[in-house]
Amino acid sequence: MNTIPRNLPRFVPTLTEVVEPSSLIRAAPSTSPDVEEIIQSVMQRVDRVLDRRLREDADAMLRNMMTEQLHTLQLSLRAELALVVQQAVAEAMALREDEH
Repeated sequence: MNTIPRNLPRFVPTLTEVVEPSSLIRAAPSTSPDVEEIIQSVMQRVDRVLDRRLREDADAMLRNMMTEQLHTLQLSLRAELALVVQQAVAEAMALREDEH
């Protein structure tokens, strides 16, 4: 008793690429890569990534470093100025008392 299902899907997936069995057989490499060649290849990729990242981030890094340095300098100058002002006021007050 062969019955046809009533609710067939409207779209049925189809094979769109013809695969030749010979293309599935991998050719053995003639020589395996040398360890030094692998290291050089990896390091070249690392160098490219580092170069790109440094170029992209250098401006932001420099700006942040300069902001930090300027903030530290500002705090230092303010503290030094506070001491100078304190000393000048103390000297002025001492002169005023001497005059009276």
